[in-house]
Amino acid sequence: MAIKGLDLVTFSVDDASAADRFLMQWGLKRVADPRFGSRYECADGSAVRFAPSSSDFLPAGVQPGPTVREVMWGVESPADIERLHHELASDRPVEVDEEGALHTVDDSGLAIAFRVSHKQSLKVDPLGFNTPGAPQRINSPSRFYKSAEPQELSHIVIGVANFSQAESFYRERLGFTVSDRYQGRGVFLRGAPRGNHHNLFLLDDGKNSFNHLAFKVRDIHEVIGAGQQFQALGWQTHIGPGRHYASSGCFWYFKSPFGGALEYVADEDILTEAWQSSVFTPTPEMFSEWHFGAEGPKLGPLAKPGAESS
Repeated sequence: MAIKGLDLVTFSVDDASAADRFLMQWGLKRVADPRFGSRYECADGSAVRFAPSSSDFLPAGVQPGPTVREVMWGVESPADIERLHHELASDRPVEVDEEGALHTVDDSGLAIAFRVSHKQSLKVDPLGFNTPGAPQRINSPSRFYKSAEPQELSHIVIGVANFSQAESFYRERLGFTVSDRYQGRGVFLRGAPRGNHHNLFLLDDGKNSFNHLAFKVRDIHEVIGAGQQFQALGWQTHIGPGRHYASSGCFWYFKSPFGGALEYVADEDILTEAWQSSVFTPTPEMFSEWHFGAEGPKLGPLAKPGAESS
């Protein structure tokens, strides 16, 4: 059984108007949602939605006020739903809704769900780069972006009070694979052996919390161009732009009405079973190769990661 990735993330908010404006200016497509009124989709159909924090039909949040309320994962087939049902119903309540999605909670109390993925395959023309001796773009100017069109949900970062328990649940019960690790700070996990560098980062935070949700865009130029435009619209940078060592992703994080940051990210590593996971020392120098807008970190040499068996 392989979990394909994030399909739908549900939030609670205190200011629905600000949340709607944020997501529309973020570049998502608003479509009708039977229960929530609207949801906001990426190009592949993965989506987010929200309801007021006072809504009694929402699952419990990981923290008071605006926060993540449910993370829904996409799977390949109904047979995967059946296997998950059998596995998880052994020690916790499990419900199946009218659309066949499975709803329960993880070992940290976060509401999680599973459905046959609604994601659609994408066909994106790759951006050619002109490198010395190997030009790819001839008689054609490069692409310029004034706004983003997020292509898919990339990953979510959740703080957990009991880190070892949370990691065991996702690895042993749901089959997630370790991609890399920040020693003593957190673990990068992917739902399938082959796929995005991580779909989930568990943060050893000492408490349950929502940190951020990442949206994959087409290339670094979209991160920068769209980020500049989004900032000009009045939204505040959290950190970035920059480029991570772990995952290689180019990023720009913005403060949001959802209790944590939202991130534009591009050019993340894609992994297979042959990937050898590493352990990174969680210093400011290891967070990013370069960045703007962050307080404290000083650029330094790349520490040699240690190998870890996943």
